[in-house]
Amino acid sequence: MVLSPTLRDEVFGPTAWAELTGLVELLACCSHGDDLAAHPRRGEVEVLVTSWGAPPLTTGLLAELPRLRTVLHAAGSVRRIAGDAVWERGITVVSAADANNEPVAEYVYAQTVLALKDVHRRSRCIVTDRAMPPMEDVPGIREQAVGLVSFGSVARKTAQRLRRLDTEILAWDPYLDDEVFAAEGVTRVAELRELVARSRVLSIHTPLIRGRTENLVGGDLLRLLPRRATLVNTARGAVIDEAALIRVLAERPDLFAVLDVTAVEPPEPQSGLYTLPNVLLTGHVAGTVGTERRALGRLVIDELRRLTTGLPLLHTVSAASAHLLA
Repeated sequence: MVLSPTLRDEVFGPTAWAELTGLVELLACCSHGDDLAAHPRRGEVEVLVTSWGAPPLTTGLLAELPRLRTVLHAAGSVRRIAGDAVWERGITVVSAADANNEPVAEYVYAQTVLALKDVHRRSRCIVTDRAMPPMEDVPGIREQAVGLVSFGSVARKTAQRLRRLDTEILAWDPYLDDEVFAAEGVTRVAELRELVARSRVLSIHTPLIRGRTENLVGGDLLRLLPRRATLVNTARGAVIDEAALIRVLAERPDLFAVLDVTAVEPPEPQSGLYTLPNVLLTGHVAGTVGTERRALGRLVIDELRRLTTGLPLLHTVSAASAHLLA
């Protein structure tokens, strides 16, 4: 295991930790990759449990772990730790992304409700103007269009929650079959421009793939947003052209942006995101925080139990699918 003591307690807690150590022989519990590489029993390690801050599994480190066959990552994306050397050696990799995605979907659901109640804008106006804003422009929740840019795990979980609101759920994703959208009761929109133009709330769920999805949502698209629309981004900041976003928000004070992620975190001190009145920065809180992280440990333990009893694992990722985990 490579986890800091603080993160280990957050992810597992005393009860889950006792369950985990009862399932396996814990040969090494290291805070850093260097500790693992130098551990006297590293050559016996068959399963590695990691999370945020884990070291990249390079050819050199893997050479110190000749018996390693499974990595259980108690976090979302495995791109930082699992490179070519991992896949070339045929090591099985599990991601806890499915557990991490649940609170992200809850966050998007909550922000959508607040946006359709015009809470973000009204709260700023009340503080600035010391007066009650008019009700005429509050859209209300029912029958409003909510657009999802890409339709992976988080977007699907979000759609499941949005159905209870009687909203019109739209989604764009050119890489999926029609059946995927139909199964979730979502209207597929063929063109991203159409999705943006129709969405009273537009939520970004596209993974950041260098050279492919950087600046996917640029100024021309953002200017298509309907009057008083709200943009929500919980994916990666660089999926949106941030400079263009700042310009559009300055040009159109009717729009509002809820940004849990930014291109640089935190934004540079001179960034316009700090001064625009129609921006809410929430600082990467949409994913698992606090007690929510216990769900990551639960998933890892369940997968470990399946591994020890010879059952197929449920949350494996491949070299091809790993880059889609935001």
